[in-house]
Amino acid sequence: MTDLVLSRRKFLVLASSFMAVTAVSPLSAATSRALVPARKLSLYNIHTGEDFEGAFWRGGHYDEKALMRLAHVLRDRRNNKRHPIDPKLFDLMHKLQSTLGTKDPYHIICGYRSAESNAKMHKASKGVAKNSQHVQGKAIDLRLEHVSLKELSNAARSLKAGGVGYYPKSNFVHIDTRPKPAFWT
Repeated sequence: MTDLVLSRRKFLVLASSFMAVTAVSPLSAATSRALVPARKLSLYNIHTGEDFEGAFWRGGHYDEKALMRLAHVLRDRRNNKRHPIDPKLFDLMHKLQSTLGTKDPYHIICGYRSAESNAKMHKASKGVAKNSQHVQGKAIDLRLEHVSLKELSNAARSLKAGGVGYYPKSNFVHIDTRPKPAFWT
């Protein structure tokens, strides 16, 4: 009986030692974050000719320099005003590219739109929302060279992660990060 009790004690000591050694430490958490692949995007602004290619998220957080560069590339081309872009929009774009299985650059038609530009566009066209998500930095109009608009629109809708507008006559798909999914043509 003594051997059995001693064996249990040894087992408990060994088990607790093993658990202490394998417990997650800050160093191993940092190492595990480093193993998570970076989120990358490639995009080209068709109006300014500017582009972005690289990681916007790595090591468990957004890359502030990349977000600033993206805000510059996606600025209002009519008056050069910039505004922070919702990083969730870049997550959505990254997920959309993964869903479609492409690394082709997005062709950007419109990113951020200043209140002044939006008001002028709204006055000229019923297709521009008075309170557009573009003004908040939460929307983008885009297309992919080797993916049909219909396929792009359907893939975006399948994510159920915001607004998706399909504009075949204007040759783009609108996506945004509104809280509830919405779809329109």
